[in-house]
Amino acid sequence: GFGLAGHLRGMLTQSGVGASIELDAVPIFDGALELSNAGVKSHLYDANRAAVQVIEDRVHRRSRLLYDPQTAGGMLAAVPADRAESVVAELEAAGFAGSAVIGSITEAAGELRLG
Repeated sequence: GFGLAGHLRGMLTQSGVGASIELDAVPIFDGALELSNAGVKSHLYDANRAAVQVIEDRVHRRSRLLYDPQTAGGMLAAVPADRAESVVAELEAAGFAGSAVIGSITEAAGELRLG
C-alpha cells in the first residue's frame, strides 16, 4: 500500500541512489486521472504522500497518482539503461501490456525528482 513513489523510495534508500521520473511516461488506467482530479483518493494517500520527499519541476496532475496504493508500485523494476527498451518489449510480449520506461536512476542519493 505504498504507491509507486513509496516503493521507489524504498529502492532508492536501500541502493543509495536517486531517481528522476517523467510523469507523462507513467502509464495510468482510463479514468484514474479524472477520479484523482475529482478528489477521489485512498485513505492511505496522505500518509504515503507525507512519507516521500520529492522535488517537482512543475505542478503535474499525474503526480498525485504516485502516492495512491493502487498504483502497483510493487511492479516497479530498475534495469540497466541500455537494456530498458528490450526489457519493456519482453514484458509486453509476455502479456504485460502498459510496460514502460518511466525514468532514470541518478547519483543524488535519496532524491526523487518528478518532471
